[in-house]
Amino acid sequence: MPAFIGMGVLTAATSIMQGIGGAGQNKAQAIAARMQQDQQNFNNRWQNEAQNRNILRAWEAQYHVNKGIERAADQTRATQEYYAKEAWKNTASQLSKQTRQANSAYLGSVSSRGMSLDSASARALLRQASSDAQTNSANLRTNYANQMRDIETQYQNMLNQRNRNAPEQVAFMETRGGTVDSSSSIMMTSVATGLLGGVGSGLTAANTWK
Repeated sequence: MPAFIGMGVLTAATSIMQGIGGAGQNKAQAIAARMQQDQQNFNNRWQNEAQNRNILRAWEAQYHVNKGIERAADQTRATQEYYAKEAWKNTASQLSKQTRQANSAYLGSVSSRGMSLDSASARALLRQASSDAQTNSANLRTNYANQMRDIETQYQNMLNQRNRNAPEQVAFMETRGGTVDSSSSIMMTSVATGLLGGVGSGLTAANTWK
């Protein structure tokens, strides 16, 4: 009977050694898999950083383009507004001068004809001349206002050519999993299996020799 038990112990010992060897091999494989995964994560992180640097370079380039558009729009509007204002001032000055000349000519014509400036006809003609001058001045102001609105619209259209989209960098997500070191669990399972197998073999052999 002890001999059979000894055989079982020997079988168990063999199974235990195999389990220890298997656990060591599994641990080595787990370490190798983790190193390979770490290397892949390193490569992925490097690629992610390179991609984000390219995104920032593109955004910086677009920023300078936008600034160039803004400078051109500001300069164009300032120039157009300046010349529009000068043109309006010159036209208004000419209109005022023409109005004064027309009134002087009218008064001279009335005086040369011996007409009284207080007469109904004279006052009616004077009101008509004044109304025409006011209408011309109002039209001039309206045209100037419309021109300034057109300049502002053109200015906004130029600004709308800017690319205002903010870049979004790509987040890096490290890959983990699949490399859990289960060598201890495997070794313990092998030991238990070896013991049970060895004892079972001993008992079986003992029963056979009864």
